[in-house]
Amino acid sequence: MSVDLEATLPMPVTLAATLGRTRVILSDLLAIVSVPDLTVFAGRQYQRGARTGPGRRLDAAELAATVIGDPIAPGEAGVHASTHFEIDVPATGDGVRLMVVDYHDEQSGDLTGHRHAVISPYRTCVAVTLAAALALAMAELAQGDYLDEQVRMLRPGAHLPGEVIDRTRLAGGSGDFAARCEKYLRQFPHLNGWPQNRSMGRR
Repeated sequence: MSVDLEATLPMPVTLAATLGRTRVILSDLLAIVSVPDLTVFAGRQYQRGARTGPGRRLDAAELAATVIGDPIAPGEAGVHASTHFEIDVPATGDGVRLMVVDYHDEQSGDLTGHRHAVISPYRTCVAVTLAAALALAMAELAQGDYLDEQVRMLRPGAHLPGEVIDRTRLAGGSGDFAARCEKYLRQFPHLNGWPQNRSMGRR
C-alpha cells in the first residue's frame, strides 16, 4: 500500500516556515499543547533499503535559508527533477521522507514545470500523522492543494488545508503525542486499524 501524501507548491516556502507551521497544525489536529521537536536531514544514503550514510542535520540558519518550491533544473536522465530531505521525530524514532518534484513538460519543452511536495512516512501512526501535517502546512503556506489520493483518510476527500483541518481535528482528550497520533488515525474506520504500530518506539 502506497502512503504518500502531497502538496502542490505554486509558491516557494522555506523549510523553517514549514516546520513551524507543521508543529502548529499538529497541535491543532491532536488537541495537545506539547509537540516534539522535528529535525531535518539532507544527504542520507541508502543501499537496498538500509541506511549507509547518516546525512547532515540542517541547523536553524540552514532551515531558514532552504527554499522548496522554486524551479529545479531537469536532470540529464529526463524532464523531472527533485530534491530530497528527511524529517525525524527523535522523541519517537519516527520520520518521513520529503521529496520535492518539479514536473517539466517533455512534449512542449516547457521547463517552467510545476512543483509537488511528496511525503513518504514510515508505516506508523506517528509518521503518517506527521506526513499529513507537513502536507497541510506546505499546501497552506504555498497557497496550493493538499492531496491525499493514496491513504484517503477523508471520503469524500478535500483539497483545501483549512477544510481538512476542520474536518479531522480531534476534540480534547488525554494521552501523549504518539497516543494522540494513533487516536487521530483511528477516527477513519475505512483504514481498518492501519497503521498497526503506534510508533517506531512502541509496536
